[in-house]
Amino acid sequence: MKDHPVRNSIYNVYFSPTKATQTIAYAVADAIAADRDLTSIAINLTKPNSRPVRAGGQAGDVFLFAFPVYGGRVPTVLMDCIDQFQGEGAKAVVVGVYGNRDYDDALLEAADLLNERGFEVVAAGAFIGEHSMAPRVGAGRPDADDLAVAAQFGHDVAALIEQGASTMPAIKGNRPYRDGMPDADVRPVTTDACTSCGICVKLCPMGIIDADDPAQVEAGCLQCNACVKGCPEGAKHFEGEQAAAIVAMLEGNCMARKEPELFL
Repeated sequence: MKDHPVRNSIYNVYFSPTKATQTIAYAVADAIAADRDLTSIAINLTKPNSRPVRAGGQAGDVFLFAFPVYGGRVPTVLMDCIDQFQGEGAKAVVVGVYGNRDYDDALLEAADLLNERGFEVVAAGAFIGEHSMAPRVGAGRPDADDLAVAAQFGHDVAALIEQGASTMPAIKGNRPYRDGMPDADVRPVTTDACTSCGICVKLCPMGIIDADDPAQVEAGCLQCNACVKGCPEGAKHFEGEQAAAIVAMLEGNCMARKEPELFL
């Protein structure tokens, strides 16, 4: 019997409470998979019961790690997952999606973390999504132009790997990294419009919304706004001076369109 070669894989690993990161991740991963003839394996880290999970690769595989930027850093909720990643020489691509303010040190931090886990980071890209707290900022992003850039980025990464790339490019950011988001017990408020349909319970990436009474939210909110954007009745929102100040700052300083930044 003739042996058939085992196809290598691309692992599309993403955390995406509001789907913007997922959309970009698939655009990049699909292009790489097509050009490199790789089996595509999606690993969605968004739901609480999906974390942590062992994930990694081996020489010949590609590992795409995509996440939303929170406060200019990699979300801390993903650190236990990253501890379970095993590179074993696989190529890695970092994708960060931010809300049109800045991605600060997030790409560099993610690349460093993957490098420490045995991956060869060969590319990174920062893309824009609608800001979770201020939907007028980055409204409608990622759009068709963003997805075209993401797909071309994937094709360029595939070509880079074909050429034998193995070293990390110069990625914008600083070491030591900026301070992350301060711990703050901020929770969404639920109005009387709530019908207890349970959609917000299913959407919450932290699993902190009570299934019997969705108005009850435990500590640990990421302010990702998945519950706010996903509620069919518009019954959830953030209120108070802190939330208002964040929105005012973003709308006052971050309305001008930014474009993806790529590092190859």
